Order: sequence, then structure tokens, then C-alpha cells
Amino acid sequence: MLAIILIPIIVTPEKLASIRNDIEKRIHEIEKALHQDDEDTKPVSPDVSIGRLSRLDSMQQQQMALAQQRRMQEEGERLRNALKRMDDGNYGICALCRQPIQEARLEAMPDTVVCVNCAR
Repeated sequence: MLAIILIPIIVTPEKLASIRNDIEKRIHEIEKALHQDDEDTKPVSPDVSIGRLSRLDSMQQQQMALAQQRRMQEEGERLRNALKRMDDGNYGICALCRQPIQEARLEAMPDTVVCVNCAR
């Protein structure tokens, strides 16, 4: 088996600014999506005369839309926490081993708090 050794690289200020910009854009997208009036999340009225299967389908769509909203809210919270870590000077440091998180991982998952090795 071939072992791959990743050498940690501390994120440069320029890359950090780029990641911050990406995070802020994504937070804005999430907030915009969450504030849109979504028909799928509204309660299914019991007095609507639709067939039993259609009603169940509507209820399932509602639950899926609500679950999507919860996932987006959680992502927004993780991203706001990442911005806070940037402000505190802790961004890009693994919460478990205290080593720098690889730049590629931060680019792919800007809200990550652990390095690849600790995530395993």
C-alpha cells in the first residue's frame, strides 16, 4: 500500500481573503434562499379536496423542503463560525491535533474544523 504524506501549508493572507469572500457570498446566497416564500414548506391544508396519495405526496414534499431549509441553516451557521475563527486567528488550524489544515481542504470545505488525518 502506498502512503501519501500531506505536508501542511499555512494559508496565505491572500488565500484567506479569497476564502472569506467565498464564505460571505455563500452566506448571502443561503440567507436569500431562506427568506424566499416557498410554497413547498407551507402546511398542507386538511380541507383541500385532493386524493389521499396526492395529499401524502404533498406532505412528503413539504417535509423534504423543510429538511433542505434546516440543512441550509446549519451550513450558514457553520460558515458564520468559520468567519468568527478567521477573526479570532484560529481559522485553518485543526481543532483536534492543532496542526494547519491543508489549503485544498479549506478551499473545498471552508467550514471544516479538522484536517484530513483527524477526519479519518
